[in-house]
Amino acid sequence: MTRTRLLAAPLALALAAAIPMAAFAQPGEHRDRDDRRAGEHRDREQRRAEDNRALAAATVDAAGAITAARNAGFRTIREVEWERGVWEVKAINEAGQRTTLYVDAASGNVVVQRR
Repeated sequence: MTRTRLLAAPLALALAAAIPMAAFAQPGEHRDRDDRRAGEHRDREQRRAEDNRALAAATVDAAGAITAARNAGFRTIREVEWERGVWEVKAINEAGQRTTLYVDAASGNVVVQRR
């Protein structure tokens, strides 16, 4: 009787430890995760393609964005980057503070300024 109880306890413990692990191995879980990753990859590629089309269609280039920032009173330009359809220009304002400007790629106007 004692021997049976001694064998039953480790068996019960092993089963108790295995049950939660079974929840992690649901059928199709890996496929769902892979499908989600593939969807995210497609979305990222689609955004990149749209961004490239917008850049190709832009009438204002990086030099034009710098000119727009300088015309707005910014003399020190730190960086220019194409960002989702607008030029992001990082500059230093008159007070010596770092500022980010967004220049419309079609018109060349500074559309947003933030610190």
